[in-house]
Amino acid sequence: MQDLISRRQLLHQLGVIAAGLAAACTPLRVLVNAYPETFDDDPALLDRVLRAFAMTVIPGAPADDPDLTRAFTDADYPFAPYAAFFAADLDRRARARFGASFERLHLAARSAIVTEGLDADAASRKLYSGAIALAQIAFYAGIYDAKRGCPLIGFEGGYRWHPLAEITHPDPTRFLAEAVTLDGNPA
Repeated sequence: MQDLISRRQLLHQLGVIAAGLAAACTPLRVLVNAYPETFDDDPALLDRVLRAFAMTVIPGAPADDPDLTRAFTDADYPFAPYAAFFAADLDRRARARFGASFERLHLAARSAIVTEGLDADAASRKLYSGAIALAQIAFYAGIYDAKRGCPLIGFEGGYRWHPLAEITHPDPTRFLAEAVTLDGNPA
């Protein structure tokens, strides 16, 4: 005789299967927000780690730029809820691989940690790719101060007046077609 499974047991088993599938697709530490609370409680630590990350993915970025890490925690961008987890993940990987916190590593070691994050599971890859894109867009586009510009790429910022001679070709008629009369013949 076959044993019948109760509805409650069936729902329990389906719940376990669903949780297993979700855990397989997304790291468990993301699902349960298991990272040190220090990154939530200490904004200076969070800023130091994110600043080190930004300086890793933006060669030549000034360490004292006040807007270098602002986009990571700005509530207007979808990355803000993940900023503390991301910083904790950078620090965890750095401590596991090099035995030191991420912000204390030299550039080559920090680059290796970022590469490791990009080569990890799909969720980590998405998080790291998004962080890199956000950092570079925020810095190069000057999203917080468009007037300041970005000297690293020769962008002097918006709202700069230039004389007409600087923004036009000296002989524009050279590139224009010849005038045509109403009957289609050149003038």
